[in-house]
Amino acid sequence: MFLFTTALTGFSMIAAIILLVAYLFFLDSMQKTVVGKVACAALLATLALLQYQHFRFLETGVPLLETRTYVLLLMFAPTAFYFFSREILLGGAGLKPWHIFNLLPLLAAVFLPVSIAAPLAFVVGAGYTLWFLRLVYGMRRNVSRFRFELFFFGLFTLLALLTLALIFLIPVTGAKAFYAAYAICIGVGFALVVAALVVFPELLTDIAETARLSYATTTLGGVDVAERLRALERVMREERLYANEDLNLAMTARAIDLTPHQLSELINTHFGHGFSRYVREQRVAEAQRMLSEDPEASVLSIGMTVGFRSQSNFYTAFREIAGATPGAYRRGRKPSKDS
Repeated sequence: MFLFTTALTGFSMIAAIILLVAYLFFLDSMQKTVVGKVACAALLATLALLQYQHFRFLETGVPLLETRTYVLLLMFAPTAFYFFSREILLGGAGLKPWHIFNLLPLLAAVFLPVSIAAPLAFVVGAGYTLWFLRLVYGMRRNVSRFRFELFFFGLFTLLALLTLALIFLIPVTGAKAFYAAYAICIGVGFALVVAALVVFPELLTDIAETARLSYATTTLGGVDVAERLRALERVMREERLYANEDLNLAMTARAIDLTPHQLSELINTHFGHGFSRYVREQRVAEAQRMLSEDPEASVLSIGMTVGFRSQSNFYTAFREIAGATPGAYRRGRKPSKDS
């Protein structure tokens, strides 16, 4: 158990760096705000520092719950989670003056006795997690893979509630069991995020776009929707804009004279899903045509031609939309010997 927990703390710290770099520099299709970037960096840094504290405990046995630094980290994590989650789901809504009250738990962590502040941090964290799950559940009519999203974030909620229970069970289990269990929960959380983004690279983008459809007010007042849809069809079909592997929402919006928020709402309301899914459908549709009409072309070259960055992204998107791998689709389209 010691080696497993130690390995998870190390994995978490490395994963935090990778996820931060990926969010800041590679998720180009997301509309990232300054608040979202700062909150993301704060959340990942806090979780990494918590894991470092757990590693210290495993090495030296220092009583973490008796230190103000550890308690501050415990309270900072749910606060950063709230602001980051809010920017992902409600980024277009903007911050209001009363949102500053979400910083009050940090004052509690500074001034309250650590014996009170530590359990309070987990209560606040569980509350924010339930709030986040409620928002995700509210998007169920607009999410194509809702069962996956609900299962994924449901696991996070269970982890949050588990850690809440663990801190109140310290008199029974002992502090050592709590630190180990909490370190494992954070490590499992990082593993879930990494696995989800590997299987569904557009997960965060899809959720952000669907959230705008579910919760944002309309931005299409005065816009000739039919004309903009024709313009979108034109740049996709005639100019093959989807084949640009660096294509993002802002770039496409400029091409048809809309703002990113307007284009996001236009696609969501007309097609029933977000921009990233729309682009994947355009690419897969062209890939299907090429697989059928050009049997000599390799699957990888087709994937690159239609705009996917890698073979794994191509296979994942193709299977998601066409219900089969590119190779299986091509074999299914071959004429039989009797025809």
